[in-house]
Amino acid sequence: MAFYNESLNPKKMKNPTVTILKEILRTKIKLDEEMEKTNNAILNEFMTSFVAEMKKNDEVFATVYQKNFYAGSYYSDLRISKPDEFDINLVLKFPFKEEDVEVIYQPQTPSFVKYHLKNPAKYEDRYSKLLKVLFQDGYLIPEEMRKWIQSVVDKAKLTYRLPASCRSLNCTASGPARTIKLTTRSGIVIDIDLVPAIQCNLPKPPGMDGRVAAKCETRLECFLVPKPYQTSKQPPISASEQKRLLRVHFPEAENKIIHNIGCCKPVIKLLKLLRDKEKWKILASYYLKTVVMWMILENNDKEYWKDDRMGERFLEALQKLQLYVSKKCLPYFFSSKNNLLCKISEEQSQNINGKLARIIRSIQNDPWSLWVIFDATPTFNKL
Repeated sequence: MAFYNESLNPKKMKNPTVTILKEILRTKIKLDEEMEKTNNAILNEFMTSFVAEMKKNDEVFATVYQKNFYAGSYYSDLRISKPDEFDINLVLKFPFKEEDVEVIYQPQTPSFVKYHLKNPAKYEDRYSKLLKVLFQDGYLIPEEMRKWIQSVVDKAKLTYRLPASCRSLNCTASGPARTIKLTTRSGIVIDIDLVPAIQCNLPKPPGMDGRVAAKCETRLECFLVPKPYQTSKQPPISASEQKRLLRVHFPEAENKIIHNIGCCKPVIKLLKLLRDKEKWKILASYYLKTVVMWMILENNDKEYWKDDRMGERFLEALQKLQLYVSKKCLPYFFSSKNNLLCKISEEQSQNINGKLARIIRSIQNDPWSLWVIFDATPTFNKL
C-alpha cells in the first residue's frame, strides 16, 4: 500500500526522477540476504567436492584444470533477481610452453580467436590423450571442448555423492556451458553454468576504439570460451575456420571500466529491469552493460555520474539504446568492427525503437510515469 511521506514528496524535491528511480530499485530488486548466504555456502561446498570428482573421473581434466573463476552479474553486482543462478568458468591451463602457442585474432570478427599449438608432435608422447580429445592439426577445437566438458560432468555425476544440503542434481547443455540444476533440501533450485575457459593475456584486438585503447593495458587478461560462431548476419567465414574459433571475454577490463563510477551500476540495473518488463529478449544483459560502458568512455567525470544525476544518466542511456536499436548496430566495446545487434530483426528494431521513444517522452513529461513504466507500486503519494 502506498503511504504519504512529506520528505518523499517529488513536487518538493530537486530531483523527483532520482527519488522515484531509487524507490523502484529498492522495491523491485530484492536479494534475500539469508538466501544469498545459504546458496553461496551450498555452492562452495558443491563446487569443491564436484570438481574433485571430475578430476578423479577424467585424466585430461585432472591435467588441465587450474581453478574456478566466478563470473556473471552476481559477482559484478549487477544482478536484479534472486541469487540462484551462477556462472562459473572452469579455468584450464594447458601444459605447453608459452613460446609453443599462438593465439590469433580472427581479422573479420576480432571478438573471436584461434588457439594454435605450433608443434603438437613435441607434446605427443606425454600428452597424446589431451591432443586427441581437444585438438585437430594443432588447433584447439571449441566443439570438442563442449563435448568433452559435458562428458566430464556427466561421468562425475554418475559417481558423485551429493552433500547433505542437496536433494538432487540434473544436467543440461546450454551454449558453451554445462548447466547443473542443484535442488537443495529446502526445495530451492540453484542453476550453475560451468564453462570451460582458457585464461591468457592478449594484445589489444584489431579495430579497438582509440579511446578504449588509451584506457587499457598493452596486454589484456582474458578468457577464451567455446561459444559457437553464429553464421547468420556475421561476416562470412569458411567452415574450416569457424570450427576453430573461440570467443574472447575481457571481464577484468570491463570491471575496471565500471568500477567506482557513481550511478552507472544502478543505471544498468534499471535498463535490465525495463528489458525484462518489456520482454525484449534480444537485448542481452551484456548489450545493456555495453551501452553504459560507451557512455562512461565519453564522459567518466565523477560529477557527471553522481548519484543525484541518476535520472539524467538513465534517460541518456535510454536515448543511446534507442539510437543503437534504430540503427541495428551496437559496437562491441573492445572492437568496433563487431556489431552486437547483428541478429536483431527489422520488426524487433522498429517495435523496441517505438516503445523507447514513448517511454523517453513520458519520463520527460512527468517523472511520476516511471511507476507505470516499471509496473511498480508508488511508495509515496503524489500531490
